[in-house]
Amino acid sequence: MNIVPMTNLHQTAQPWQWALPPRTATRIAAGAQPRWLRVVEGRVWLTQSGAGEHSAQDRGGDLWLDAGQRHCLPPGAEWVAEGWPQARIEVLEAPLITA
Repeated sequence: MNIVPMTNLHQTAQPWQWALPPRTATRIAAGAQPRWLRVVEGRVWLTQSGAGEHSAQDRGGDLWLDAGQRHCLPPGAEWVAEGWPQARIEVLEAPLITA
């Protein structure tokens, strides 16, 4: 299995969308604010990596998401995603609300 950081060049004109090719794990680096991962096409295996603030018990283990499903990525959490067998995902940030 290859591991590719999410900082690679985009294959589409939408900079928030990534293709997950077969047999390739993609690291989604921790963000400073909450984000949403949405599966556009295919099926995705998603797991939180590292020993950050959220323990394995808190995160509930591995997740399987199908097209149309989404998952909130909390701030400070690093994730690994892989298409089964391949998929397209979006990673979206909510705008910050300032007082």
